[in-house]
Amino acid sequence: MAKQTLLIDDMDGSTENVETIQFAVGNQAYSIDLNEKNRDKLDKALAPFVEKATPVSARGANVRRQAVPAKQIREWAKAQPEEISSLIKSDRGAVPKKAIEAYNAEFGTKY
Repeated sequence: MAKQTLLIDDMDGSTENVETIQFAVGNQAYSIDLNEKNRDKLDKALAPFVEKATPVSARGANVRRQAVPAKQIREWAKAQPEEISSLIKSDRGAVPKKAIEAYNAEFGTKY
C-alpha cells in the first residue's frame, strides 16, 4: 500500500509546491518546509551572506579551493613595495601565506 506525505509550509500553512529546505547557522543545522514564495524570501534574505561565504561539504570540511597561481602571485608580489616583495625568497616552493593574503586582499580572491 502506497503512502503519501503532505508537506505544510511552516510559515503560512499552505500546501502548494512545498519543499523541505535544510540550512545551518553556527554549529546548528535546521530544516524547514517552505513554498516557493517563502523559499524566495529566504533566498533573498541570505543572498548577501551566501555571496561572501565559502562553501563547505556535507561533512563540514572546506570544499577544495582553486589551486594557488604561484607564478602569478610571485610576479605580482615582486613588483610590490618592500613589505610584500621581501616575502618572496625563491621562484620555487610554496608561496608564503602572507603574500597570498596580500594578493587576495588586492584582488578579492580566495586562495
